[in-house]
Amino acid sequence: MLRRMDMKTLIESLSLGSGAILIAIVSTGTVWLLSLVLRGAFARWACVLAIPFFLAYSLYWLPVWLGADRVGYDVWKFLGVATYFLAGFFRVLV
Repeated sequence: MLRRMDMKTLIESLSLGSGAILIAIVSTGTVWLLSLVLRGAFARWACVLAIPFFLAYSLYWLPVWLGADRVGYDVWKFLGVATYFLAGFFRVLV
């Protein structure tokens, strides 16, 4: 089982590109599974928007939640979350 510091080190070792690939894969799988359960166009579109954003936000801020210094993450939050979100969003659309 991963300890807190091991998890923080693992997440911090992800580059912007590898994090975007991770978000794209996990978003695709999650939205696909939810689309099997949910009926209705609005619910599916809500998942297409919400799932990649939730995963992108969570992956970006996870090191801070695990104890990293917030200052370095505050500066790049828009670039980091937007890159991850767009990778997941456009992958889910295809």
